[in-house]
Amino acid sequence: MKSFRYAYFALLFAILLTPTASAYIDPSTTAILTQVVVGALISLGLVFGIFKQKIIMFFKNMKIKRIQGKIEKENQKSDI
Repeated sequence: MKSFRYAYFALLFAILLTPTASAYIDPSTTAILTQVVVGALISLGLVFGIFKQKIIMFFKNMKIKRIQGKIEKENQKSDI
């Protein structure tokens, strides 16, 4: 929690204490940045789509293992 507070205040002071810049952002720069962001989102969607079934099975197996662990604990308690 302390590291979060430190990061928050560091970012806050960095924003508040920086001087204003008179800069010009070229429209082509924003177009390139937009393409990079859209390309990254499409790539993440494609990766998720490809591995969706594996991700679903991973979480189902975790749930099954957790339930099996609870059942085994209950069986051990009832055997004693």
